[in-house]
Amino acid sequence: MKVQNSKTALIYAVDLLAVRAYSEKQLTDKLKRRGYSETEIAAAMQRLTERHYIDDGDLCQRQYQAYLNEGKRSIKAILYKLKEKGFNSVDIENAQAECDIDTADYEYRVCIKLLAAHFKRSADRQKCQAYLYRKGFNFSAARNAVDEFLSE
Repeated sequence: MKVQNSKTALIYAVDLLAVRAYSEKQLTDKLKRRGYSETEIAAAMQRLTERHYIDDGDLCQRQYQAYLNEGKRSIKAILYKLKEKGFNSVDIENAQAECDIDTADYEYRVCIKLLAAHFKRSADRQKCQAYLYRKGFNFSAARNAVDEFLSE
């Protein structure tokens, strides 16, 4: 189904980027859904990359840092979310290397925060641990956080 577009793919992409940053994959997907041809999309993406309107490496780094600052996800969940947004493995690894954090300490602090928000101090140990495992937290961080949370 070919949709009649009054704007070129490049202009539409710039309009989208004026509102918020997109990864190359997200932007390409939006243009495809809008009905632009593959060649027009490729030309637009090349032009945007040349002009530094899209930079997946920088955007991935900023997104990774934002998720860390948010403090609601495990490292595993953050990596999955970035992959879901269309960032490649190299950009994700670079973003992770760029943010020099103690992952064990980060996960422990987030586990404590999530437990305090979702459970009472009298909660069942297994339910607390299962909740954290489903969120992608590693075993030791979840176990230590549950021990600390329930002993207070």
